[in-house]
Amino acid sequence: MGALWQVQVASVYIGAVLGAGFASGQEIFQFFVRYGPAGLQAVLLSAALFGLLGPAIFFVCRIYRISRYQDLLDGLFGAKIGKVMDGVITFSLFVGVMVMLSGSGALMSQQWGWPPWTGVAATTALILLSLWWGIDSLIWVNTILVPLKSIICLAVALAIVLWTPSIDEAAPAALTALNCLAGWANPQTTVAEPNALLPDSPALSGFLYVSFNLTMSLVVLVALAPQVRRRGGYAGAAAGGLLLGLFAYLLTLAMLRYVPEIAAYPVPMLFLAGALHPWTGQVYAFLLWLAMFTAALGSAFGAALRLAKADQGPDFRQKLILSVLSVCPFAMLPFADLVATLYPFFGYVGLPLVLAVAWVSLKELWRRMAKEYPFFTMNR
Repeated sequence: MGALWQVQVASVYIGAVLGAGFASGQEIFQFFVRYGPAGLQAVLLSAALFGLLGPAIFFVCRIYRISRYQDLLDGLFGAKIGKVMDGVITFSLFVGVMVMLSGSGALMSQQWGWPPWTGVAATTALILLSLWWGIDSLIWVNTILVPLKSIICLAVALAIVLWTPSIDEAAPAALTALNCLAGWANPQTTVAEPNALLPDSPALSGFLYVSFNLTMSLVVLVALAPQVRRRGGYAGAAAGGLLLGLFAYLLTLAMLRYVPEIAAYPVPMLFLAGALHPWTGQVYAFLLWLAMFTAALGSAFGAALRLAKADQGPDFRQKLILSVLSVCPFAMLPFADLVATLYPFFGYVGLPLVLAVAWVSLKELWRRMAKEYPFFTMNR
């Protein structure tokens, strides 16, 4: 049971972060690839932060005996500032559901020719069904689906790194063929615009990437905290964070081989997957939808939990329906614009949360070390 629980904790953590922006490559391109090789170092920094801050959130919840994220915010910032942060995070949860539903509609329209509203409606119905039984549903759905999408994501990224030539290595004719093949799977191109919200520093960009992802997944992680305390799970959170770093590193490595070519594509990884084979592009399109769906699960669960009194039961179900259906009318807004504008914004807003969690964790660890090893701390 212990090993299974570690896998479940890691899966929920990964599922909350590895969403459409991640799997599409758009997040990775904006936060890492655009910095060139220095972006790989920023990915390593993010991997370390993911691996440390996930368990740190559980650790802080244990210190304060917290099972609700509002209580965590009050403990970190005080009641007044905690309410402001609560409002921001609540807004981010509803935005997260909206962005994922928007992406589902856009993907199904572009890739398979369905009207966007059908993609939104189908994904909405599956979200409600998958979360109907509360947190237990969330855990088991992620346990099944997250490994599947992680395997597909890793396999495609590794295949690109190992089997396709980089732009510098490819002959002009081969590059033309690659573009034609990739364009079959991703026919829409855009003129890439630099994101004014992101900094010039790759290291700060890595911090922002972790910050906005933890802000979006905080409610889910805090909801897991009581069970982590009872059954263990710190190792699962650490493993999930490090795996997120590994996935980001491989995707960055794959995309760096095709800069600046991929900058013209709104879905860079779909371009590269299509370059391998047309059917690979179709498989990766399914992965994108799967990533949107599992990320939407985490945000929808958090939004419903914010309004409900418990993480399951009739009240939770009512709030779940309200939370998801309330954002459906806004899901027809452009997916790419939503990602490019809102994700960096939440990165800046979430920085105080990341810093507060790190500070409280380090302070408590130092206090315990001082108590257990007084001579060591006296010599400092």
